[in-house]
Amino acid sequence: MRYLKFLIPFLFLLIFFTGCNKEEVIKYNLNIISPTFEEIYEQYSLEENETNKYVLKSANEYSTILSNEILSSLESLTICDDDISEENVQEIINLCKSKNISVFFMMNDINKDILNTYDKAFCISANYTYIGEAFAGYIKNIWQNEIKDRDDNKIFTFSVIKPEKLSIVQQTFYESLLKNIELLGIPLQQLDEIFLSNGDIINYCEENKKLNEAFFILDSSSLILFPNNYTPYSDGIEILGMDFASHNNYSEFPYIKICLINYKDYFETRNIVLKNIQNKIYPFENLEFDVIDKTIYIKPII
Repeated sequence: MRYLKFLIPFLFLLIFFTGCNKEEVIKYNLNIISPTFEEIYEQYSLEENETNKYVLKSANEYSTILSNEILSSLESLTICDDDISEENVQEIINLCKSKNISVFFMMNDINKDILNTYDKAFCISANYTYIGEAFAGYIKNIWQNEIKDRDDNKIFTFSVIKPEKLSIVQQTFYESLLKNIELLGIPLQQLDEIFLSNGDIINYCEENKKLNEAFFILDSSSLILFPNNYTPYSDGIEILGMDFASHNNYSEFPYIKICLINYKDYFETRNIVLKNIQNKIYPFENLEFDVIDKTIYIKPII
């Protein structure tokens, strides 16, 4: 017994030092960002730290990233991609569910039935059908006041320049936009709907600007060509488009009008939702945007 009084303090010290030497596992938030949103990746990857990591890769290539070892290290997974298949959404959700990891899908509308297969799967998106409708209403106003009717025929003549492959988001926005412009009673005449490489876009617009009252640019990587390379035909609005950005890069160019979707709203909203999940708060608190069927809808700036 007299040895026991020396042994007990020794055991406490041994347990204490063993616990101190055990390496603490820090779980992190992994963000997979599609090359479509390379600007987002470039900004956020500069802020990468031990709790937030970023990968530039299509969500459809998730299997090359999400090994069991990486999944075991994650607090959450965020997919920032505007063109992910439903099959891959379900497979990613199944992986996260098996490890009890919160998963967020950004920049795309995800099927609510698939989201509902896991209580920690969420979509942070925008209603692109509504955005097309809202932008059409805006175009009706500027057609009456800020777009020059060059041949005085009261018909809005335009061309559409689109990427080689329209994403799901671009297609939804585009179809809604054209449908609602027509529903609003603007007489339309579409001259062209074409894919052009970035090297040909400016030449095409320069050569055809006398025929077109406006050009719709559906790919933001093409939109950025205009400020430094295009000479407006008149003092009216000639270039229309949609852009994902942190601020309106075109506000100083009066001939360009865009529908802006602020991607910072997406990430800030994701962080708020994640904090609510961690604190087991539901319904979620401190959200600025509506939650419908596990989708948080970000509002655009038009």
